[in-house]
Amino acid sequence: MEKMKIVVGGFIGLFPTGGATWDYLQYPLGLKLLGHDVYYIEDTQLYPVYQASGDSWDDCTFGVEYLKKAMAEIGMEDRWAYRDVATGKTFGMSETRLKEVCKTADVFINVSSSTVWRDEYRKIPVKILIDTDPMFTQYQYHLKMEAGGSEAEYSRVYMQEHDLFFTFGLNIGQPDCRIPQFDYNWLTTKKPICVDFWDQPVAKQSSFGFTSIMNWTERPDFIYDNETWGQKNKEFRKFFELPTASKRKFEIIINRPKDAETVQSMNSLTARGWDILSPGNLIADKDNYRDFVQSSFAEFSVTKETYIKSNSGWFSGRSAVYLASGRPVLTQDTKWSRYMPAGEGVLAISDLETASQAVAEVTGNYEKHSKAARDIAHEYFDSGKVLSDMLAHVN
Repeated sequence: MEKMKIVVGGFIGLFPTGGATWDYLQYPLGLKLLGHDVYYIEDTQLYPVYQASGDSWDDCTFGVEYLKKAMAEIGMEDRWAYRDVATGKTFGMSETRLKEVCKTADVFINVSSSTVWRDEYRKIPVKILIDTDPMFTQYQYHLKMEAGGSEAEYSRVYMQEHDLFFTFGLNIGQPDCRIPQFDYNWLTTKKPICVDFWDQPVAKQSSFGFTSIMNWTERPDFIYDNETWGQKNKEFRKFFELPTASKRKFEIIINRPKDAETVQSMNSLTARGWDILSPGNLIADKDNYRDFVQSSFAEFSVTKETYIKSNSGWFSGRSAVYLASGRPVLTQDTKWSRYMPAGEGVLAISDLETASQAVAEVTGNYEKHSKAARDIAHEYFDSGKVLSDMLAHVN
C-alpha cells in the first residue's frame, strides 16, 4: 500500500487510563507499523476529566503529561498535539506545525467522533469517522434530529464533513439489526490490535481468575422506538450466581459508583462470590492494563443491553486484547458470531447455564482455547489487516 500522511484524533489525554489509552493508541501505532506518516491530535473542546491532587478542575496538566509519555513510548514524541479548551493553548506540536501537518495530510481518522471541526481538518482530502459505540452513536444523532433547529443542523453538518463512515456494529444493515442508518453508508470495521504488543507466552499459573474491566452504568437508560435501552447492569443480573454455580474465581474491576442503588448491587455481587477490584494501580496506565490482562486466566464479559438488543454485531476491543494475549473470552453474542468464530477461543453465552458450561469447557481444555484465542486475534483483529482494509476504501 502506498505510504500516506494520516492524522488520528482520539481521547487519550482526556481519559488518561489504561484501557482508553489502548483503545486510541493502537490506531496511530498500527498505522506507524504499516509504514505510514502518522500524527495524533486531541481537539475535543472538552474540559479535562482527570486532575492530579491539588490541580484545579480545568487544569489539563495531568492529561497532557500522560499523553506525552504515551506518545514517547511508541516513538511519536514529536508527532502529537493537545488543544486545550480552557486556556486555548496547544501542547506538543506547535499550532504552526500542526497546521502544516494538516495542510499536507491525506487522511484524517476521527475515532469516536472525538474531534471538533476546524478549517485545517476540513481541508484534508479524506475524512473518516469511526463509530466505536454502535446504536448509542446513532441514538444521539436521532435525538439531535428530533430536537431540530441549530442543534440538528450542527450535527448534520458535522456528520457530512466526513467522507467515509465506519462502525464497530458488524451487523449493521442486516434485516434484524435495529441500528438506524439515516442517510449514511456505514462500512464495518473492528478494533485494531497491535498483536505483537500482546502476544506473550501464556503463564503457567495466572495471578487472577476469570476477569474483566467494566463500568456498571455509564449513562442512564434511554427510550427509543417505545422501548427502554440499557447498560451492563441490566444484563449482569443473569449471571449473579455464576461463581457459586461454577465454583471458580471471578474478579471484576469496576469503578465504585456513589449512588446507593449501584453500591447495593456491588454488595450483592460480593455476597455471591464476585471479587470487585478497584482500578487503582491495576489499570492506571497502559502497562498496568496489559499486565492485568496477561495475568488473567480468561475473560468473563457482560455486554451492554443496548448492544445486544439492537443486534449490533459489536465486539469488545478489550476482549480482543484478551484474545491476543492467548486468554479465552466468554461473552454475550450481539450477532458477532456471524462474522468471526465462536466456540473455541471465544465462547458465546446467554444465561447462567451457558455461562457455567463455557467456564467448565475453558477450564477443562485451556490449552486448546488459549491457542484458538490467539489465532482469532491474529486473523480478525490484527491492526495491519484492520487498518489496511479501512484504507483500501480511500481513493
